[in-house]
Formats: sequence, C-alpha cells, structure tokens
Amino acid sequence: MLNWAQGTTRPILMIPGPTELPFPVIQAMNQPPAIQYDKSFDEVVLEPTVLALRDVFQTKGEVILMPGSGRTALEASVVSVIEPGDRVLVVVAGVFGSLMREIMTRAGAEVTELTVELGARLDLPRLAAEIERVRPKAVTLVHNETSTGTTYPAADVGKLARGAGALFMLDTVSAIAGIDVRTDAWGVDLNMTGSQKCLAAPLGMALVSVSDRAWEVMERRKQRPSSLVYDLLRWKERWIPTSRGGQVPDGTPRSQPISIPTHLTAAMSVSARLILEEGLPHRFRRHEVAASALRAGVAAMGLEMFADPAILSNTVGCIKAPKGIDTAAVVARMRDQYGILIGTGLDKIRASTLRIGTMGMTASPQYVLPTLSALEMTLRDLGHTADPGAGVAAAQRVFATAA
Repeated sequence: MLNWAQGTTRPILMIPGPTELPFPVIQAMNQPPAIQYDKSFDEVVLEPTVLALRDVFQTKGEVILMPGSGRTALEASVVSVIEPGDRVLVVVAGVFGSLMREIMTRAGAEVTELTVELGARLDLPRLAAEIERVRPKAVTLVHNETSTGTTYPAADVGKLARGAGALFMLDTVSAIAGIDVRTDAWGVDLNMTGSQKCLAAPLGMALVSVSDRAWEVMERRKQRPSSLVYDLLRWKERWIPTSRGGQVPDGTPRSQPISIPTHLTAAMSVSARLILEEGLPHRFRRHEVAASALRAGVAAMGLEMFADPAILSNTVGCIKAPKGIDTAAVVARMRDQYGILIGTGLDKIRASTLRIGTMGMTASPQYVLPTLSALEMTLRDLGHTADPGAGVAAAQRVFATAA
C-alpha cells in the first residue's frame, strides 16, 4: 500500500493545540538573540505586544505576558488572588475544570465544586444557588472545555459572579482569538490563556489579563503569595508605568519580574498583528464556519459529535468514534499513512472519542477538507464503512455557502 505521508517532513497539526503557525510568525523566531532586560526590548517589543493583546482580549486592563503555558497562567492567577482558607467555586465540566480545582486546592482554597456531566449544558440556576450558598471569593469557569469540545456561557457566569461580589476567573486557553471572548463586557477579572492554540503563536507563553478589581484584591492580601515568580502584583510594582496605573514612573527603567523570552515575544507580536489585521469579527466567523463544515462532514460520514449540540465548540471538535474502532489506532494511522495528526479524547472518554482542532490557520478549507478525507480513509482502512467522499462534499457545501 502506498504511504501518503512519505516525503512529508512532519504531520499537519489538526490536534487541539499546538496548532499550525503562519509563516510570518515562524519568521519572527529567526533573528539574533536580544537582551530581555534592555530598555529597547521593554519599550519596542514587549510593550507594543501587550498593548495589541489588549485589543485581542477586548479589555482596557493590563495583559501580562510571561514564559510558560496556559497552566502557568492559571496558577499565577490563583496564587496572586487566593489565600489559604478563601472560599472558591470551581465549575468542573471536564479535564481542565478539574485542573483548576487541583490548582485551587494546592493554593489552600476551600473549594466547592459544581460538577457538570461531560458534554452537557451548565445548569445556570443551580450555579446561581451554589454561588448564593457559598458566597465565594472567586468563581472559575473553563470557557471552552478542550477535553469535550464544548463552550460554556461565560457572560452569564460572569453576571452571577459579579452579582455575588466574587472575582470571575476565566480559562480561555482554547477560546481566545477563535471564539468571541469579551473580557471587560463579561466582567472577567482574570482572563487566563496560552499562546499555542487560536492565538497561533509558539508554545511557551502564558497570558493573563487583569482587571482593576483583581489588582485591588492582590493589594489587600493579608500575606504575600507563596510564589515570587508568579506573583502578578509584582508586574504592577516593577513594570507597568504610572500612566497605566502602575508604580513605575513613565520614562524610567523597568524591571521584569521574570525574564521574558525575546524570540517568543517577537512571535507573539506578529501573531497579535495578524489577528488584528484580519479583524476579530472575521476571525470569529471563520472559526464558526470551519467548525460547522467539520461537523457537517462528520455527520455525512455517519458519525456524531460527543457533546450537546447547543454548546458545541468552534475550535475543538470532539467526535464519537465508531463502535469497535480503536481511537489510538485512528490517530496513529492518520499520522503515519496520511500525514495528518488529530487527537484522541482525554481521561474517561479517551478510548471512545476523537478530537480535531480548528484553530488559527487550520480553521479553513485548506486544512479541514484534507483532514476529513484522511479520517474517512483511515476509518475505511480500519474496517468502518462509509460513503466515499461524503464527508468532504458536505463540508465543501458549508464552505461554499458561507457569507
């Protein structure tokens, strides 16, 4: 049998992150090293990047950029505002909600978990009742649960949190720049994400937007955070200028609380520029259409999405595998035979679901159509029968009629 992956240097990344990178972003990494503590880097590279990211986050607050990942952003946010014994309410609708619960527990918080069945809708009246009962210092939500391919109503949860006087902490790791995330309008106090998904930048940077309320909570702490490196307040004290509410006199040297990777910052700068040049409405619509095309293709192949249709994600498609088909075998064959990498499910649904990312560049016909074709051929190779080409044709119709 012919191996169609032969001759390719690597598989195309159709996993739910890291995602494919635009060439200008890759190019930004190809430059001599810079000095991270030099004034010119702070003022010419880092500051313009975080200011551009404010537009991407749709916030007037500060966006903090630091080395790490989405998990770094979560942990830095938690240790900065949560003290031992603080009551928090964590919505757990999948693997990444459980991750936040673990981080909160390690920070010493008194955690109340509101569990949502995998792939199911969030019961807002039940959440409201729990918030009223617990009166937490913070409410946390994973906006787009990567493990199940679901998007939850962050705006509604933000209203409930704000009504109770609680901080609203939102994990947007697989949402920001692919789904319309309105940080200020939704009352998000700490918007936490990573660089490698819909932002379409290299893995290695954590991003957190911080509201005025969150800064005030940090300043009112009874004791300092246990982490020096991840104490977000140090950015306000050492790096943010007084003209933006910080403590560094304008025009004077700044001091980064943690050394910032210069190449990754340059790549993030280009990524933010490309996002804003495309325009947020167009970018969100593009992800919406690509996800719709993927779902149409999946349905035409006789397969089903895992989650409730009302909350399906536009950046991560989680698909029920056909009965009798080994999901790990699907992933391996698509990668090795057809040169396209998708993912299995996670945790409890690892063996029963497949996950495909439509993020950044891959939210387009150039990536979705070959992926559906490879998936169909792989399932055929593994014994599942379907109408040849049906998935690609159905997806093409969605792309062709999109406005």
